[in-house]
Amino acid sequence: MTGARSGDYHVHSRFSDGADELDAYCERALESGLSELGFAEHLTPAALADEGCCSARRLEEYGAAVRACAARHPELRVLCGIEADYVPESAAETLAALAAHPFDYVLCAVHFVDGFSIDEARFLRAAGWQDVDRVWRRYYETLTEAVRSGAFDAVAHLDLPKKWDLHPSEEMGHLEDDALAAIAAAGMAIEVNTSGLARHPVGEIYPSHNLLRRAGAANIAIVLGSDAHCAADVGARFAEAEAWARAAGYESWLRLSDRSPQPFPRTASGEPLG
Repeated sequence: MTGARSGDYHVHSRFSDGADELDAYCERALESGLSELGFAEHLTPAALADEGCCSARRLEEYGAAVRACAARHPELRVLCGIEADYVPESAAETLAALAAHPFDYVLCAVHFVDGFSIDEARFLRAAGWQDVDRVWRRYYETLTEAVRSGAFDAVAHLDLPKKWDLHPSEEMGHLEDDALAAIAAAGMAIEVNTSGLARHPVGEIYPSHNLLRRAGAANIAIVLGSDAHCAADVGARFAEAEAWARAAGYESWLRLSDRSPQPFPRTASGEPLG
């Protein structure tokens, strides 16, 4: 076999809304043959945070725990990342927290639009979702603003509003293009996230094949993420993620420990795995 094993850079433990302790995720990563594992707990502005977030006051404890876990698993490269929510009204709070802690990488996430969470089923009947087109517009506008802040390394689940299989009736291409152009200009990566395929109603990887193809044309690198909230989901559906990426023109993924591109694994005959 040639090529490097993939890393999973989107994993949530009990430091936010995950079900298991850090070591369980590492053990699963090793069983799955991954080369790197990145924890990326939720960092959400205080006004919107709940028990499923890692509060700013716990960030130092979180970092120390991940470093200790890495020492217990020297055969696996374990990284301390964060998935930071960008909310325009609270951007200064988020950026200050990111600047105060030396994370290995920062995922950019937009879970909130017009004050409500587009990621939670309990808000599906909220007034905001009555205008699906507005949700999509405000999502991409907020994402582009977040990217331009310069505080992030990669965008998580690029087209997240499709999670509930709710799609816009109007063309969003110009807003998508704005976001992709900002990502490319910032030298950021985007995440190929398997949770939409594995666990969400949309039944599709984030981002869509069309978006991923356009990202590739803009020379935007990709990282892989399962968005695991339990150890069993680490690396879930990665063979399909690699096939999704290959079909969009990608031949490699970005290793976040040193920011170097790694070719997707192939067999000795040169055929891609998965």
